[in-house]
Amino acid sequence: MERSAPRRNPLGTTAYWALAVLLVGFGYLALFSIGAPFLLTGAAMMVVSPWRSRPEVLWPALVGVWAFVLGYLLVAPLACTSTGIAVTTGSPLSVSHTTCTNILGIDYSGTGTYNPSLVPALLAAAAAGSAGILLARFLLGRRRATRRSA
Repeated sequence: MERSAPRRNPLGTTAYWALAVLLVGFGYLALFSIGAPFLLTGAAMMVVSPWRSRPEVLWPALVGVWAFVLGYLLVAPLACTSTGIAVTTGSPLSVSHTTCTNILGIDYSGTGTYNPSLVPALLAAAAAGSAGILLARFLLGRRRATRRSA
C-alpha cells in the first residue's frame, strides 16, 4: 500500500503565504530602518514553503535568519562620530579622527575620511546564522528522538 502525501490545509497555506508576503512588503518599505530582518524572514519563509510542514527544515531556516541579524547587529559599527583637530594653532589645516561604536565595544576608528569595513560584521553574521541553524537542527533532532523513545 502506497503512502499518500499529507493533505494540506488550504486556510493554513493561505495564512502562511499572506504572512510571508506581509513580512516581505513591510521589510521592503522599512528597509532603511528596521525592515531588513522582516524582509529576510519573509524571503526565508517563501524559500522553505515546500517544506513548511517539516519543522526540521522550517525552524532552522527562520532561526538562522534571526541569528544572522543578531550577529550582524552585535558586531557592525552602529554610530560614528568625527572630530577635527587643527594641525597647528591658527592653521586652516586639520586632521579628522572618526570613532565608531557598536554593541560589543569593538573599536572601529581611523583618521581622514574613514568608513569602517562591514566585513567583520558580515562574517560574524554568517557564523551566528550557521550556529543558529545547527543549534535549531540539534534541538529539533533531540526532541524527535525523545518523542520516539517515549
